[in-house]
Amino acid sequence: MAILEFQPKNELDNSEVQWNNLLSRSLDKNPFLTYEWLMSWWKHFGNGKDLKIFTSEEMGQVSLAIPIMYSSKKIPGSKRYEASFASSGDCDYQGFLVTDFQKAARAINPLIETILETCDADKLELNDIPEDSVSARLLAGVKGDSFGVNQSIVNTCPYIPFPDNREAFFSRLGSNMRRNLKVWERDARKDYRVEFVKHQEIGTLKEAMKIFFELHQRSQTAKGYPGVFSSDTYRSFHMDLANAFEKRGWLTLFFLTFNDEPVSTIYSFEYNEKLYCYLCGFNQDYSSYRPGHLAFKNLMEYGMKKNLKELDFLRGDEEYKTRWNPTIRTNLQFRINKKGILRKITHMQGPPSAISNLNQKVNFISHRLFASGP
Repeated sequence: MAILEFQPKNELDNSEVQWNNLLSRSLDKNPFLTYEWLMSWWKHFGNGKDLKIFTSEEMGQVSLAIPIMYSSKKIPGSKRYEASFASSGDCDYQGFLVTDFQKAARAINPLIETILETCDADKLELNDIPEDSVSARLLAGVKGDSFGVNQSIVNTCPYIPFPDNREAFFSRLGSNMRRNLKVWERDARKDYRVEFVKHQEIGTLKEAMKIFFELHQRSQTAKGYPGVFSSDTYRSFHMDLANAFEKRGWLTLFFLTFNDEPVSTIYSFEYNEKLYCYLCGFNQDYSSYRPGHLAFKNLMEYGMKKNLKELDFLRGDEEYKTRWNPTIRTNLQFRINKKGILRKITHMQGPPSAISNLNQKVNFISHRLFASGP
């Protein structure tokens, strides 16, 4: 078992390659577990928090890695800590890096004990773990003398498995949706030159992201919501993230244009043979053509042409998602709390002996894993 502190990164640090190589061997994979996501998030939101990487290794092989964030809370006379996944709240899926389930299952209980004892945290809250993930299977078996575990469903996540051909995909839609798509597309093409293009055809990435921010904000304010990009911090975070993802070939930022004017956009990630649709937006002036639905139709056709496995709408059951007759998966929350008297005993005795019995350590990373916070 090893705990790696989150410290400044020097110019020769190759931790990005090491982390993503470990992720490539993990049984759970999604873009929110990448070094690029974690690094970008921590740069903009990590101030005042501590991040530690908990890892387990047997026979020279890493079986389990968990990035944990500690946040402090003030209680009269003391300061207490709560632990959660790094970037908790801003990413749709979270979990562990697990390369060997059996070895990870042997390590998970003492690892949870260690996470709670580090910084003397009162609780560990692990949110948005997909129900069909290896991380959920591991946590379902967690049991300790010094802590209790509560499990609940926190989010629904609609997704569409891609069939082998376009006809099979559209046949699963309701007759009204099929008819409407034809009408909306026919009307749009009658009045405009309609194209579905990647951000490179709009301009520089900076210019394309600015248009995306504006279209998203425009559609949100029309509904009476402030929109996440009213915050300069969120704009900066996603600009850095888009740059990092573009370098890795993971960014799929698309625009639906009418006579070269962007009227709808989808900010998504192509990762591990899936499309993750993070945010979208459209110009309300063209709402009669349903440019948002037309953009998603084109994105789904793009995914099928590339033989991707699925399009994931991520968290939330908004109406524009349910129109596509999606399959539903749920996200789970595992809330792990220290028990009263047992907590004091454990704290006095130090780390559980089970940890030393495992005789686990990690040496696959001999230096820092991430860039420091602001």
